[in-house]
Amino acid sequence: MQSSIKNLISRRHLLRILVSSNLKRQNKNTTLGYLWWLLDPILMTGVYYLLVAVLFRRGDGNSPYLMYLLLGLLSYKAFSGSLAQSVSMLQNQGAIIKAISFPKAVLPISMVLSNAVYFIVALLVAMGMGIYYGPEWGSWPNWYYLMLPLVISFQVMFTVGLALIVATLGVFFKDTANILGHLLRMWYFFSPGLYSLDKIPDHLLPYFRLNPFCELMTAYRDIMIFGRMPTVFDLGYSFITGVVSLLFGYWVFRRYEGRLVQKL
Repeated sequence: MQSSIKNLISRRHLLRILVSSNLKRQNKNTTLGYLWWLLDPILMTGVYYLLVAVLFRRGDGNSPYLMYLLLGLLSYKAFSGSLAQSVSMLQNQGAIIKAISFPKAVLPISMVLSNAVYFIVALLVAMGMGIYYGPEWGSWPNWYYLMLPLVISFQVMFTVGLALIVATLGVFFKDTANILGHLLRMWYFFSPGLYSLDKIPDHLLPYFRLNPFCELMTAYRDIMIFGRMPTVFDLGYSFITGVVSLLFGYWVFRRYEGRLVQKL
């Protein structure tokens, strides 16, 4: 069954089942279970804070740097985790794909939505941190939190598009997972996860801002740390890159979907 829009809509119940299954399966053999999705970025936040803010005495002096780090790591983990899991998902589910007729695109899409669920829950931890820093920095929950679903939806669109592409590449090129792992690590350091865009030289800033995560991370921090509306540029660029990624990723997947079963 092809992954046409009509088939995806008619099989939306399958997508819900897969998301639920992914959430249960990822942590079923661990003692702490779902807490690991929170603990991983929290522990990494602690490591980066120790290295950057404590040892090297660097950081963003205009905001609570611990929360600044956490928001960047949480949003990027939802993105990178989705791609890392999607790249081999079609291969791992090869037997099911050959045995049952269903739109194959639901597999990587379900992985992105699963990580989005974790991300939304994790933002509650960031919200609690905002309350903690509120008396000093004024980072209280505010009305601009209503913009969070919009920003998250832009990130989900962007991630779904790339997840469809890497899932397709993963079937045809076995080294895709290894290459992707290195690219994702590099991508994070070229995103403002550890530093603010104010630290970037003016002549390099336009190139850095081509990275969609410059605008996404900035939007999350504007809302949850600074209590202000994300800029029109941040929202507009995030929306455009999300739509372009989604459409292009869907086109690539549909183009090669008929050959996937033969390669599995």
